[in-house]
Amino acid sequence: MNPIQNPSGGALELDYVAEAIFRAIPRASTSPITIRLFGGGEWSAQTSQFYAAVQNLNINKLFYRIETLSCDDVNVNRHSISYIVDWLLEGTVHWITAHIHQGIQLQIINSHKEKCFTMHETIRQLQRLKYHPGFPNGDQLMCPVFLQDKIGYLRTLQPEGMCNATYMVERPRSTNDNKTKFSEVEIGRIVAFLHNCSDEGCGWVVKPPFVTCGTHFKVFQCQLKLLEHLERFFVDDVDCIFPYTMIQPCMSNRKEYKVIYIPSRSIQYIVSRTARCGSGTSFSVRPHTRLFDFVRRAVSVFRESCPHAITDGLFRVDVFETKLGELVVNEFESLDAAYYG
Repeated sequence: MNPIQNPSGGALELDYVAEAIFRAIPRASTSPITIRLFGGGEWSAQTSQFYAAVQNLNINKLFYRIETLSCDDVNVNRHSISYIVDWLLEGTVHWITAHIHQGIQLQIINSHKEKCFTMHETIRQLQRLKYHPGFPNGDQLMCPVFLQDKIGYLRTLQPEGMCNATYMVERPRSTNDNKTKFSEVEIGRIVAFLHNCSDEGCGWVVKPPFVTCGTHFKVFQCQLKLLEHLERFFVDDVDCIFPYTMIQPCMSNRKEYKVIYIPSRSIQYIVSRTARCGSGTSFSVRPHTRLFDFVRRAVSVFRESCPHAITDGLFRVDVFETKLGELVVNEFESLDAAYYG
């Protein structure tokens, strides 16, 4: 859930904020509660909206104080993931408004071995917040959209044919001479996927999970170059930040619709229509009935398959159209979703 503002300035989602704060207020104590907030950089829209949501609760400021830690702070001070979680646990309430692994220079932090910041370690450390008052907690901490575990949420859509064909390439085991090589069996599986998923006629995309803004995103027309890139990708990732990467067919129509959907309020609107890596053709016109119906169904399928997912607040669904005219989900986004046009 994201506390966000509607165009009239009123907070749309305050339930989680109110519940977390009031649950944490000591009944017989006069000392203020401490809300520890981890957010994005200095200009994070989500962090500013959290402050707006708390103000809309009209709680006397004598009863609480808000302390923040941003991705910028982590970069400057080279904090470890364990430090971030310890810091959140020391507050009465924790609140996370950005993907903890986003905006952080992982390679720099990993230059100090005692400050490991791999995704495996990040996910493990976050589970320490499970029983602490705040957001997210409990099973929400394993939500694949919150973690940006892309294969985790795409797999819930694959049985319904609602996402682009995706092959998960797991990190290969190192050989005795510490070289990273794929087995012949794995190479055979990858090549078979490339042959079977070439209908778009534009090559294939290789992209890792846990990233945004096209980081490490590469397009290949040649299978051999793609395979060489995969091995090089894991060799270069010396700190094992990424447990896997993914291959998908590159869309012939690069137009992508980013649709904001707030299930709890039945609100839908298009935040942008962009063409990635080239030109694209529009495939939806007002009132966007087909597109919006698809988005609602995709989120419904995801929620049924992943009941602990965080989907009742602001949610963005990025949609492509295939060469055959079928709509497919490219990505889900929540915490760092741009919700303004």
